[in-house]
Amino acid sequence: MKTVLYFSFLAFCTTSNSQTFQSYAKLCSDCHATASVCTKKTGYVICTCIAGYIGNGVNCTAISSCGTQNCCPSGYYWDNRISFKVCTDINECNDNTLNKCVPSSTCKNMNGFYLCISNRSTNCTTSPCPYDQDCLSVAGNVQCADPCFYYQTLNGTSRLSTIDSTGVFSTDRYNIGWFRFTGSAGLRMQEECAGTLKCGSLTPFSLNGTHPTIGEGIKIVPLQINSLSGCLTGANITIKACPDNFYIYKFSGMLQSDVYCTDPQFTASSIIPTMVTTKAQTTTTTTTTTTQPTTILTTTPATTTTTTLTTAIPTAVTTTSPTTISPTTTLAMSTKIIPTSTTVPTTITTYAATSTSPNTTAQISASISPTPSPIPEKNITVTSVKSINIVSVTTSTKLENDIEVSSLEINKTTAILIEVQTITASTIRTKTSNSISYSSLLIMVGDGEPVTLTDTPSLQITDNETVSDNLENFQFSLYNGKPIEIHTLTDTFSVPGDGFTTTTTVTTTSTEEVIVVGPPLLPSPSSNTVSFSATGSATNVPKV
Repeated sequence: MKTVLYFSFLAFCTTSNSQTFQSYAKLCSDCHATASVCTKKTGYVICTCIAGYIGNGVNCTAISSCGTQNCCPSGYYWDNRISFKVCTDINECNDNTLNKCVPSSTCKNMNGFYLCISNRSTNCTTSPCPYDQDCLSVAGNVQCADPCFYYQTLNGTSRLSTIDSTGVFSTDRYNIGWFRFTGSAGLRMQEECAGTLKCGSLTPFSLNGTHPTIGEGIKIVPLQINSLSGCLTGANITIKACPDNFYIYKFSGMLQSDVYCTDPQFTASSIIPTMVTTKAQTTTTTTTTTTQPTTILTTTPATTTTTTLTTAIPTAVTTTSPTTISPTTTLAMSTKIIPTSTTVPTTITTYAATSTSPNTTAQISASISPTPSPIPEKNITVTSVKSINIVSVTTSTKLENDIEVSSLEINKTTAILIEVQTITASTIRTKTSNSISYSSLLIMVGDGEPVTLTDTPSLQITDNETVSDNLENFQFSLYNGKPIEIHTLTDTFSVPGDGFTTTTTVTTTSTEEVIVVGPPLLPSPSSNTVSFSATGSATNVPKV
């Protein structure tokens, strides 16, 4: 999985008495017919108004007419004062009509749009809402309520992941609040990657996780950005499955100008699963400990008897089967170690039994001989480790109502891929592990207190294992290792203007290493065979 940070901010720069904004579209014919410049990219174009006109590149208006016409893009108004004559950012957070964040204090103004920075721990009035409710404005009153009864609708069919983007690309940037997808299909968001230039936008969003079940409450799920460089982890979105068999999503604004992708397979006939409630059971476990008596080795004199017993045990242990002996018999033991040609010594233990009965002797001996362990199947292990670390630092300074506002934004994405192949003469077992982490920090300093916004989604880990037949010759020389390689690339670009400057530096560091290990050496013997023999001679043996 490729991981590259992608920025789709609404470009804003000023040259003399004109401002330049831009839009993304499929073809140059989608741009303004006479007052735009079309810049061709791979699979799409960028529309920009020419000098003397202002707009988003699709709609361009002569600056001389801006006093009587609405010529500014969404999020801006025309400042017609002398010495200004520019499109100025609308501070939605200061307008009770435009600010749709609940609570309104979570609103953060951006250049041309705004964000609602809230999460499940945000106090609605005095405390956070229950797990299945959210902080909503109901009839003008801010309170905890079920969003399944308070939502807006969007056409999900026009956002299907199977639709190639055409015309002027759409955006969900200005949609704030809870939304439900409607239409003949696409009634929920797409899970996993959808691809770029899909769903009606350039780099749409899809889910990097699964939807909640009915009864699970409100769930926070990470997003995926279907960027031009691949699918990568984005911020989070809040989702709930409603009892009437539909999903709702909480939109909080977005930095990118794109849309949320929908799933073509999810229609009105699809059934949302209900969370299964399991009753807790209590289990009582009773443990009984039994102590067995120590076995006393005894022998019974017999007439010239020889017995052999072979048992495989892991260590040098001497064992005999107990028998019955006359109480007057005593047993003496002597042990000696006799080295052998292997690394495991051979132990011979001799027991001599004597009795008060005349002419009675008995002897038991045990010997341990090493037995080789089964030889494991030979294998070759190929371990590949790849990582990519991307850090983007953006600094911005602009004038808002004669007040200088500065911001610092730091985004970091780290992806690690580990693949281990265990190759034998018959099979190839492949284990892969992907982990992706993302963090974002935004600091804004202006007239009031500094504002700090952070976003750190949970670490995403994906594991997979496959087994296939080995169709190649089993040769160690077929696989080559690679020492660790480190590549670093740094790009810096700036957007200067009259009262507005933005500089972004992106540093990408990638590493790759391949380690190959050949077949193992034969193992040392790890098990032993114990042989026992008993011999003896006796006279005056009593009858049993």
